[in-house]
Amino acid sequence: MGRKTFCDFPRSEALSQERLRSVRTLHKTAAGGFGAAFSTLLRCPVEVDLAGIDQLPYEKFLDKLDHTSYFNLLRAEPLDDSLLLDIEPSILYPMIDRLLGGGREDEPPPRRPISDIELPLAARIVRLFLKQLSLAWRNVVDLKLEVIQVESNPRLLRALPSDEMVVSVDFQSTVGVQRGMMRLCIPCRAIQRLDAKGSAGPEGTLPPVVRMSEEVAATEPDSTVEVSVTLASTSITAAELSGLQVGDIVATEAGASSPAVVSFSGEPKYLAKPGACRGRKAVCITELIGER
Repeated sequence: MGRKTFCDFPRSEALSQERLRSVRTLHKTAAGGFGAAFSTLLRCPVEVDLAGIDQLPYEKFLDKLDHTSYFNLLRAEPLDDSLLLDIEPSILYPMIDRLLGGGREDEPPPRRPISDIELPLAARIVRLFLKQLSLAWRNVVDLKLEVIQVESNPRLLRALPSDEMVVSVDFQSTVGVQRGMMRLCIPCRAIQRLDAKGSAGPEGTLPPVVRMSEEVAATEPDSTVEVSVTLASTSITAAELSGLQVGDIVATEAGASSPAVVSFSGEPKYLAKPGACRGRKAVCITELIGER
C-alpha cells in the first residue's frame, strides 16, 4: 500500500445568521434601486422586491431554477470569485417586449431559449442590473462586475462544485401583470474572504447588523432611541424637488400594500403594516427583517 497523503481542500462554511441579515439588509435597499432603474429604462412602472435570501448548496440553488432560463456567469472583482445571475423568462421577455415598444398584451411569455436578436436587449437589462448592484455595494467594496458566459440551461454551466455553500438573493420583479424572479448567487467564501480583507478597517467588510434595541436596553434602560418608519422611497431630480408644491403627488415604486420599514437609529429592523391606534398614526410590526 502507498503512503497516505492528507490534502486540505478549501471549502466555504455557512455564514452566521448575523452576517446573513447583513446581506439581506444590503440587498433589500438595492431592490428599490433596481425598480427605479428598470422603470426608467422600460418607461413603465416596474416593482422589484426582495423575496427572500437562502443559504444552501449550489446543487440546491440549481434545483430552484427553470431548465430554460437566462443564466449569466459573472466575474466579480475584487472578490476573486464568480457570481451567477439567473433571470426567469416570465419576467425577461416582458422587459424585452417593452424595449421593443410592445408590452400592452397580457399573453403569457414564451418558454423557449432567448434568440440571437433578443440577446443584445437581454444584455442591456443585465448591464443595468449589474450597475445598480455595484452602486448598492459601493459602501462595502468597489465591485466591478462583468458577464463572461451566458447559458439558456443553468445545469450546463457547472460554475461551482455541487456542495459549495452559496447565498441565493431572490428578487421578485413585476412588469404590468407579469411577474418573475431574478436570482443572484453569491458563494459564501466570497463574503468570508471580503470580511477577512476588511478586518483591519470598516471598508471592505459587510456592515454588521447591530441589535440596537437589545444592546441599549441591556446597558442603558432609561435612554431613548430614535425610531423611524419608512412607507416608501424613490428618487427625483433636483429640478423636480425645487418645483414641488402643496398638493403635488410623488409616485414611488412601492405598491400600496407594501410593508413599511421600521428603523432604530437608522438601522432597518422590522417590517410593519401602517394603521391607526386611538386616533394616532401607528404601525403593527409583522416580522423581523432577515427572518424570511
